[in-house]
Amino acid sequence: MEGKWITDQLRWKIMSCKMRIEQLKQTICKGNEEMKINSEGLLKTKEKNQKLYTRAQRHQEKKEKIQRHNRKLGDLVEKKTIDLRSHYERLANLRRSHILELTSVIFPIEEVKTSVRDPADVSSESDSAMTSSTVSKLAEARRTTYLSGRWVCDDHNGDTSISITGPWISLPNNGDYSAYYNWVEEKKTTQGPDMEHSNPAYTISAALCYATQLVNILSHILDINLPKKLCNSEFCGENLSRQKFTRAVKKLNANILYLCFSQHVNLDQLQPLHTLRNLMYLVSPNSEHLGRSGPFEVRADLEESMEFVDPGVAGESDESGDERVSDEETDLGTDWENLPSPRFCDIPSQPVEGSQSQSSQVSPPIASSSAGGMISSAAASVTSWFKAYTGHR
Repeated sequence: MEGKWITDQLRWKIMSCKMRIEQLKQTICKGNEEMKINSEGLLKTKEKNQKLYTRAQRHQEKKEKIQRHNRKLGDLVEKKTIDLRSHYERLANLRRSHILELTSVIFPIEEVKTSVRDPADVSSESDSAMTSSTVSKLAEARRTTYLSGRWVCDDHNGDTSISITGPWISLPNNGDYSAYYNWVEEKKTTQGPDMEHSNPAYTISAALCYATQLVNILSHILDINLPKKLCNSEFCGENLSRQKFTRAVKKLNANILYLCFSQHVNLDQLQPLHTLRNLMYLVSPNSEHLGRSGPFEVRADLEESMEFVDPGVAGESDESGDERVSDEETDLGTDWENLPSPRFCDIPSQPVEGSQSQSSQVSPPIASSSAGGMISSAAASVTSWFKAYTGHR
């Protein structure tokens, strides 16, 4: 019995060892399979890393190439910038020389002293007991101007005038051109030949006409589009009414201020109503930026100061319908460019009468457009005849 029990124990141990051996074999097989899979994944990862490394090298080469190209472009841009700056400087010097030659030979602008006596001196002579403080207050009051609802100090008010093309053609320094439309109103009431050849109205209109010509020439030399459209002959010819004259003067002052802004004139020197004095500051040989090119800033407060309207202009009602010209018809927009009408128009589908009425309303700016209108009318008549012929059939 004892030997049989020992035999069973040994058999059980052998069986358990076989089972453990089988489990170990299965575990080893699974481990080998996982190792094989991991080895394949490692190989794929190495290949992928190798490709990425090769691509990174190519990208690095491209990066270095782009950097070299950017450095070359930077050097080229810097060189072109220097060349452009030198061209701008030469252009500014050329413009400056042309403007100085223009204002010294054709349109000289000078300050002319007038013979008006100081009210403070007259008061001191008439009343010897007047105190010095009263005299100083009178002198200070004479040097102030009411501008856009406020009093502005003006050291040049009243004692000087600015001449253009000669001392005999000048404008009041304070921008008071009431002598012109006062003379025009007086001329309307009194009929007869005008024997005065040197009256203030002629002087003011001539000075404003020359100033307009000079401003238009300066805009051409400086290559600047003016915000207001003003013809050279605006102040010539017929006598302008008060409202039309004031509107034209405001446009001229606006154009002068716009040129002053573009040339970086000292803003402390500018007065919106001083036409020739602002123009004199613009073309002065002491102006450092005369002839410059580039962007500039427009001062809105100075432009708003020109909105000061003479009370007599607002109440004037004797204007004809032709004189009430809106600013939209006379202003040049800064955002749009006026282009000439096309030479040939599209053939309309209406009869001949409609095309002729439309062509009568539009006036092309060029002489050859009349031929285009005739061709369009002929084509429209042929089209209408062909439609009528096919309709009857």
